[in-house]
Amino acid sequence: MTNSPELEGMTIIAGVASAVAEHAASYGIDIKPICEALGIDPEMLQSMTARVSLDKICRLLEACALLSGDEAFGLKCVDAYERGASGPFGYGLIVAPTVRDLVDFLEAHVPGATSSSYFVREETEKGVVLRLTFSPLVVKRDQYVDMATTMVMARLRDIVGERAALVEIELERPKPRNPAIFQRYLSNRLTFSSRINSVCFPHEIMGVVNPRGDQRLFTLMDMQCRSLHPSKPASQEEFVTEVRDYLHLRIAEPELSLTETAKHFDLSERTLQRRLSEQGTSLNDIRDAIRRDMSLTLLKESDLSIAEICYRLGYSAPSAFSRSVTRWFGTSPRAVRNRKAR
Repeated sequence: MTNSPELEGMTIIAGVASAVAEHAASYGIDIKPICEALGIDPEMLQSMTARVSLDKICRLLEACALLSGDEAFGLKCVDAYERGASGPFGYGLIVAPTVRDLVDFLEAHVPGATSSSYFVREETEKGVVLRLTFSPLVVKRDQYVDMATTMVMARLRDIVGERAALVEIELERPKPRNPAIFQRYLSNRLTFSSRINSVCFPHEIMGVVNPRGDQRLFTLMDMQCRSLHPSKPASQEEFVTEVRDYLHLRIAEPELSLTETAKHFDLSERTLQRRLSEQGTSLNDIRDAIRRDMSLTLLKESDLSIAEICYRLGYSAPSAFSRSVTRWFGTSPRAVRNRKAR
């Protein structure tokens, strides 16, 4: 898929991928030629402060999984991962005083560590659920999600030990040929082919104290992570761009409420509507334009099924997606896709 401005703007902390080179080498794979083809500086992956393209790292991991013949390549990267390699974010997870602090830290800083992620927290009867997905434009992301989820579970095991088996995990990825290895690295309570990635931390472990916990260092890491958060837009034009970016990252959600969006920007609903109206647009207009552009890109440049594209763009059924495509382009999704061969 060609690099769009949206893809180029989605970045992660480079150190999150610091173990890829060493792990790939254990299979006899040199990642330097792959990195060169993708436009990645392999030395940068050892940095705790630099940022690299999320999409490119996803493609690097998928290439390594393919070359190694190991569908669990991303999972096993954690074996070569050095604690704290992702800088303040990584150290914050290490020294979180309790599991609840760790979960709070994830909620606050995952959007900064992986700027393209959609990340929400829900309190349920079972426990605290963190849900995550990525822009539909990041097509090949299974290995990255495997790696990132395994890293979080490794830090959780440092705190709760065997009680980590109580955690329930749902992954978007299809069921692997050998689920047992995924259960070993993640949890026996593991579901595949889910609508969205999620981790449920049961209430009974939330108060567990971290033997490595350090409140002062944790507070410092929290402050440093917050200092890296993007600043608020200064102009009306920049504000519309920020709203578009916010909706872009959450386009897979069936419902994007005015209330939630206004809360994100610390505005009243009326003020949000007014500021967008002053620029000749609205939430619905912005969302429709994002869906239109993404659908064209995914239909022409990906091998995702039409049904998969439909759900990634937040439609409840393929028929609804088909109606939108016909409204935008005057023809069916299949016809739009067939044009790419011409």
